[in-house]
Amino acid sequence: MDPCAEARILDSLGWGVLVVGRWSRVILAFNRRMEEISGIPRAEAVGRPVAEVFGHLRGLDLESLDAEIQATGGFEARSVRLERPGGEVVYRHLRGDVLDGGQAGEPAVVVSVQDVTEREFLRWSLTRYLSREVVDLVLGRGREGPIEGRELDAAVLVADMRGFTGTAEGLTPGELFETLNAYLGPMVEAVTRNRGMIDKFVGDGFMAVFGLGAAVEGDEATQALRAALELRSRVDEVSRRRGEQGLPTLGLGFGVHWGPALAGTVGSDLRMEYTLVGDTVNVAHRIQALAEPGEILVTRAAARAAASGFRWGETRWVRVRGRKAPVKVAALLGEEGGGAGGQCGVP
Repeated sequence: MDPCAEARILDSLGWGVLVVGRWSRVILAFNRRMEEISGIPRAEAVGRPVAEVFGHLRGLDLESLDAEIQATGGFEARSVRLERPGGEVVYRHLRGDVLDGGQAGEPAVVVSVQDVTEREFLRWSLTRYLSREVVDLVLGRGREGPIEGRELDAAVLVADMRGFTGTAEGLTPGELFETLNAYLGPMVEAVTRNRGMIDKFVGDGFMAVFGLGAAVEGDEATQALRAALELRSRVDEVSRRRGEQGLPTLGLGFGVHWGPALAGTVGSDLRMEYTLVGDTVNVAHRIQALAEPGEILVTRAAARAAASGFRWGETRWVRVRGRKAPVKVAALLGEEGGGAGGQCGVP
């Protein structure tokens, strides 16, 4: 094909394209959209090694990409976070494919580049108000309607602050928010670290769900129990620091239950919420209400669904509102090797 015709075709594309010699690593072609995305004129890119042209970007691992190209004949699509010399952060979606150059020509790596900075910053902004799982679900659906409900087995962890109402009476609104955030901030991190999702904040507590992501499927109860132990540890640490500073401190009670539930959107076209509903959620809330400050009450169903190796206090039967039959619970003390005291085995 005529080189001018090839250039016109490349310039007509809505995404960036650069063509690199597979062996020489020299840029052979650079379309107009690539100029706009990179801020680099075509004349300054074509004919130069790709490492010279893009070596100023932090986060672009050219050696790894090159190794993948040599091993597989291309590289899979991926989004990368890049930092320019001035500190500006941008996101690019990359994909590379190798084209045979024929007997006379060198094989070429055709790299398609899309600027996804706006989408990634939108995702980052939304995850400050919604869980990442929900953001990914919503953005992945585009213009589609509500997320249809799906049945699944999930572990639900509910935490609530003890003595919050009395403490709040002596605080200004600013002090109240500071106290809440001092506790809830580290707790959100603990849930996320254990692959859980904050379903909602409810006044002076929250509900977390484990089992919505494929990475946790089948292991949701174990992750919930580990998250509860880490949450308790973080709460103790926050209270210790605040006590030393003469600031208000709070205790939290925790409840964990496991069982079938329905995940989906509830609400109307004007306001929707992605959440988990069902008896499993209700029981977790009721169990939490019975926990003493610093106590993690776990139902027998959740304990048996989790892996072995946890330490338990004495079991007891409790009655919860909305259920005729009592529910067997035990206090979670820790994991084996994580401290003294308590009996082992599933309650």
